[in-house]
Amino acid sequence: MLAGPLPPVIGATENALRPLLAHALAGSLIGGYDEWVYLNIQEHADDPARVEELVADALTQPRETVAAARTRLVDAGLLDTEGLLTGSGREQLNLCRELVSETTQALTAGIDPAAVQTTIDTLDAVRARAEQLFAG
Repeated sequence: MLAGPLPPVIGATENALRPLLAHALAGSLIGGYDEWVYLNIQEHADDPARVEELVADALTQPRETVAAARTRLVDAGLLDTEGLLTGSGREQLNLCRELVSETTQALTAGIDPAAVQTTIDTLDAVRARAEQLFAG
């Protein structure tokens, strides 16, 4: 039996995690969540021409929003005019990833790794189903 409805738990968790990410990014040149997502996708994209499309899909935001994030990243010197990571961009991204990793470790300390994996698997399934319903 469920202890309570799932949506409030997911929403409250997201609302608690977002400020932690903002805190990790605060000392960097990465301006916020959209830029964070952009840089992470850009670094791993097989086709640089598709980065904005991939970011728009990940953020479920229009391409104009993603283009604005890219402009902010170029202005901050994290991307070059071709949209590729600069040395500073790679440095900032790696620094923030370390901070996010430390935060994640603190959040999951003392939780059985099997329970963490179950949580990951469950949230991945919920996310995939939500995407299917949205595409519907």
